[in-house]
Amino acid sequence: MRNRDLELAGRIDTVRMLAFASLVLLGGCNDQLRVVRFEADPAGTFVFTAQTNTVMTANDDGEAERIRRDWLAEELGAHGMCGAGYVVEIRRLVEPPDAPASNAHNVVYEGRCL
Repeated sequence: MRNRDLELAGRIDTVRMLAFASLVLLGGCNDQLRVVRFEADPAGTFVFTAQTNTVMTANDDGEAERIRRDWLAEELGAHGMCGAGYVVEIRRLVEPPDAPASNAHNVVYEGRCL
């Protein structure tokens, strides 16, 4: 019985290590999805830019847009801005100058605090 318990414990440790490695790899993938730039000024205006790709499409009515809006809210919070809310006045799709052969674009949000 003792050897069987050791064998089972070894299998469990292997599964745990594989699960941990998978989470690390997935975390690395998520970092690649979130390519953003944030600029703000003391007057309470901001420009938030998020790069699109095959996963984070440029659509403005789907899950990718919701995720980008969540990222914008996180950036505003991290910068201690817009505690009373904000408004996005302009949303535009821009082809980045450094990636002309790519299908990646930038979604640019220009807004201000309320």
